[in-house]
Amino acid sequence: MTGMRRTPARAMAAAAGLCLLLTSCGGGDDAAAGGSGGGGGAEPSGGGGESMDDLYAAAQEAGEDTVVVYGIKTGTACYDQFSETYSDITVQTQYMVGETQARLQQEHVSGQNVGDVLRTGNTSMLALIQDGILTEYVPADVEGIPDAAYGPENAMINDSQRLSGIAYNSANVPDADAPQSWEDLVDPKFRGRIVMPDPTVPGAGLSILQSLLDTGAVDEEWLEALAANEPALIQGVQPAIEALKTGEYDVMLGGLDQITGPALEQGTDLRYVFPVEGATPLTKHYTGVITKAPHPNAARLLTSWLVSEEGQTCLAEKETEMPVREGVAPPEGVPPLDELPAVAEQKPASFDELDAQTALLQQFKQVFGR
Repeated sequence: MTGMRRTPARAMAAAAGLCLLLTSCGGGDDAAAGGSGGGGGAEPSGGGGESMDDLYAAAQEAGEDTVVVYGIKTGTACYDQFSETYSDITVQTQYMVGETQARLQQEHVSGQNVGDVLRTGNTSMLALIQDGILTEYVPADVEGIPDAAYGPENAMINDSQRLSGIAYNSANVPDADAPQSWEDLVDPKFRGRIVMPDPTVPGAGLSILQSLLDTGAVDEEWLEALAANEPALIQGVQPAIEALKTGEYDVMLGGLDQITGPALEQGTDLRYVFPVEGATPLTKHYTGVITKAPHPNAARLLTSWLVSEEGQTCLAEKETEMPVREGVAPPEGVPPLDELPAVAEQKPASFDELDAQTALLQQFKQVFGR
């Protein structure tokens, strides 16, 4: 099977070397325990290539009964399932937007670490890898995980994906007049009627425009035409949704996917269009283990579980996330990627994206007059 990593060879080699070192030094028992009480970011048992059972045993021996996850506000139902499977470990989440990087840098420098795992978008992860705040880790079970899922230094792995659509307020836009394609959004009849998360700052608005450009379905001329329609650029997805709900604006672009989109329709005048003609923007969620994680074995166990068959099935069935693992079915009612229009080619995340994002932000600021 091409494009798949079957064996974390480098991690296994490192583990073998560590094992020899510990044997010769007589320090194997303490190292295998991962430190006392899970504190201080001690190295986990094995150092890589271990099974999830090994990680669970090491977490139990080290007294790691908690794993703290920073980042996106998804996965709650699956964290509960993880804790049912590994009954001695509770997942605690801290939802963060914007302050994630500063918070982790502060913890890293001070040594007062709280977070174990980070789940968020690629650009935040890339910057933290550069700063040494996320550590190399190849999960225990990578069969069926494509190479494109891995980030630099194996310090981040794509665990799920979201597919974007368009929403409109049917109280103001008859179904027959609703936009069905990205090209429809530049129709002058929608001038002053579109709201979207601000693409001139990192976030959902930037991500969707970047993904659309990556598909090749839109170009700079389309961007100029969209800007000419004077969309309202609002900080954050939820405020944009509220502006759509109240009827202040009629159409919304960005921040809507196979999870949030259908939920808008419940008891409201809002309607969700998916798939949109022309292209299917795709954004990714990544998971990474924090370098000085207080509960390193539990952190690696959760990271491994999220990309395991059980974890991927849970994300698809309970969280409506698109799985990355080959052989796991997409969420009910969501077509497979190869049946959707113009999904951008899946490439591994790289540090080059940081420079590319900076350039895009400058471009969008110029286009939208910010």
